[in-house]
Amino acid sequence: MENIFNRNIIPSNDFERVAALNRYHLINAFDEPVLDQIVQLTAKTFDTPMALISLVDLDQVFFKSGIGTSGAESTLRGRSLCSIAILDTEPLIIHYAQEEKCLLTNPVIAAEYGFKFYASAPLITLDGFMIGTLCITDTKLREFSAEQVETLKGFAEMVIREIEKKTQLKTESQLEVLDK
Repeated sequence: MENIFNRNIIPSNDFERVAALNRYHLINAFDEPVLDQIVQLTAKTFDTPMALISLVDLDQVFFKSGIGTSGAESTLRGRSLCSIAILDTEPLIIHYAQEEKCLLTNPVIAAEYGFKFYASAPLITLDGFMIGTLCITDTKLREFSAEQVETLKGFAEMVIREIEKKTQLKTESQLEVLDK
């Protein structure tokens, strides 16, 4: 796998993490209006041109819902900041002027996206697997307060609750069919 970040982007539990992602049947599934609404609210709350829900699979990062993604549906895992963001349970905040700027000045990221700011909160399943992120980006420099970090985490928790709820409803519906 191509990796433009010059660091390990694969967590030690990656196969179990991907299995957890797959149990939700989100990749290549129908649009989810509630997830679209959460993404819209996130972009509006933070006044960013781009917000998205990413799902990190073995080789690809799929965009489940997004604003400002120019219709992109996925990218290679080794080219996505979301691959780094799922390595920690805490949000990843990258300001162009800070020490992590090497991620934003990476020629691939800079040329393709022109990011000056990136913030994401991992989507953490009830059993502790980080399956993706809710992230925002901007092409201009910006500050991000501790309160804003907490708000982003709250939106990510809304996303995972919606995913869990939908999965539970599907399971209950399938069990009802089997009982008949």
